[in-house]
Amino acid sequence: MITIGQLAKYVGVSTKTIRVYHDKGLLPEPDRAACGYRRYGANDAIDLIEIRTLAEAGVPLLVSGP
Repeated sequence: MITIGQLAKYVGVSTKTIRVYHDKGLLPEPDRAACGYRRYGANDAIDLIEIRTLAEAGVPLLVSGP
């Protein structure tokens, strides 16, 4: 498990970008450690890489409602 800062550095985005993706519903909020830090796993990194790739390709990042 890694922190939001480590994930951001690994994927090449800012921590603010990751938080925006959480707010938009593109990336689910991860579990938190006892200290309150977000903890991310390999699947979160893969999802974030996919989102970043789509964004760089110009695909609108919208979440459809219910």
